[in-house]
Amino acid sequence: QVGDHIIGVTSSGLHANGISLVIKRALTLQEKLLTKLPNGNTLGEEALIPTRSYVALVEALLEEEVDIHALLPGTGGGVSKVAFDKRAFSYRIHTWVEVPPLFQFMRELGISLESCLAVFNWGIGYYIFVPSSEVSRTISIGQKAGYQLADVGLVEKGERKVIFEPEGITLPPPGE
Repeated sequence: QVGDHIIGVTSSGLHANGISLVIKRALTLQEKLLTKLPNGNTLGEEALIPTRSYVALVEALLEEEVDIHALLPGTGGGVSKVAFDKRAFSYRIHTWVEVPPLFQFMRELGISLESCLAVFNWGIGYYIFVPSSEVSRTISIGQKAGYQLADVGLVEKGERKVIFEPEGITLPPPGE
């Protein structure tokens, strides 16, 4: 709904989306998947971080009867997937979480920011859409359940697109 806040829940890493692109780029490197990233892990180690489950988070929110308007996994379609609703909504992303090292490294390998945002989850593995009255409670419940959450954006009336303010770019809806 217009006025909803977009709460992002951090990802554990790749979550399998974009693995083909990561492998393709890794094979061009001298050390391939053994290439060390700035955080000390290898490219292969970062690519194989298990996908986090968000079930406990959703259960905690439902148990506390949070007024949830939508739940959306941040997989397939990258950040542009936020524009999942076919109605005339713009999704203004005003804040973002720390970008995982693997994704930063992909940028260093020459993958455009637009491509990264269209392929990778870019650090958010799950989205929760709630009214403004539920933002602080949603974040608090999520943190108590062991997750990191951030109020990253708002749903606005307008052309269907994602306005990604942290990087100053606009993304089309998924599949367009």
